[in-house]
Amino acid sequence: MSIPLIEDIKSDRRWWRNVLKITAFIVLCFILDFSISSLLLTGVERNYGLKGDAEILMTGHSHLMLAVDKVLLEKETGEKVAKYTREGVNMADRRVMLDHYYSECTGQPGTVILGIDPWLFTGEDLSRNSYKLFLPFMDSPAIRDYVRMSDSSRIDYLKARWIRTSRYNATLLNASLRGWLHNWDNLKIGVVDSVRVMNRLAEGNFRPVAFNSNLMNEFALTLKSLAEKNVRVILLNTPVWKPVADDKRNDFKKAMCLIDSIAKAQCPDAEIIDLMPLFSDRTELFYDAIHMNPEGQKEVTEVVARYLKCEDDTKQGEGSNK
Repeated sequence: MSIPLIEDIKSDRRWWRNVLKITAFIVLCFILDFSISSLLLTGVERNYGLKGDAEILMTGHSHLMLAVDKVLLEKETGEKVAKYTREGVNMADRRVMLDHYYSECTGQPGTVILGIDPWLFTGEDLSRNSYKLFLPFMDSPAIRDYVRMSDSSRIDYLKARWIRTSRYNATLLNASLRGWLHNWDNLKIGVVDSVRVMNRLAEGNFRPVAFNSNLMNEFALTLKSLAEKNVRVILLNTPVWKPVADDKRNDFKKAMCLIDSIAKAQCPDAEIIDLMPLFSDRTELFYDAIHMNPEGQKEVTEVVARYLKCEDDTKQGEGSNK
């Protein structure tokens, strides 16, 4: 049985032309989408140091991102540094980041600096949309599975799966631009608003310290994996402004004790560097209560570099004495 409308369309000589035009337009859209996303991905990979041969790998969230200067650390140590740090990632995200880095790198780093802090086992107040930071890497089966198992909706997942430029938000576009420009500067300029922070502490509105067993397990699995890679592991506790540390003294102490005990069980050779005593009362170095400003970043980086160089010199000396 023929359908009049379909027969009319078939008899129209322009029909095939229209089909070809639509097909060509769709193909062109996919080519443009692929080309633009490839440029953006290259910038993101350069920003995070992926697909490289870094000798030092830094992984963590914004605390570590703003506390250590990649360029200065490279200058001070003479070693290539990959700074794979992202805003709002919890311990589970950081484990994925480490696995992702190792799956992409061309040469394994000899030192891994993992950012820690008293909120390491706290899931609250971190971004529930942190999975979006992994969208550019969805061509990797492991990352794709991670995104699918996250809080993303089915529609968002499919959109990111097939429309590659939709994987990039403002944060990732900024990361890509920084990668192309080779710019890792700390742009958080200013000094902590002490009155505002003290009011939040007095009202009990500052971020609480919690102890999520799942995040503890993620930390243990991360350290176990690093121990198996036979790399030098440094757990770096970045500074927090002293009034916050004093307000949550008991919780901070409990968290650091847990970090220490898990580290000893899973990665006995891991080194813990606690920068709190050295910097927490240096108000002028904080952008806010938990992040360093550029001057603070410079001073923290110099301390970390001295520690790395001192340990390296010690090991060389031990080797020469044998």
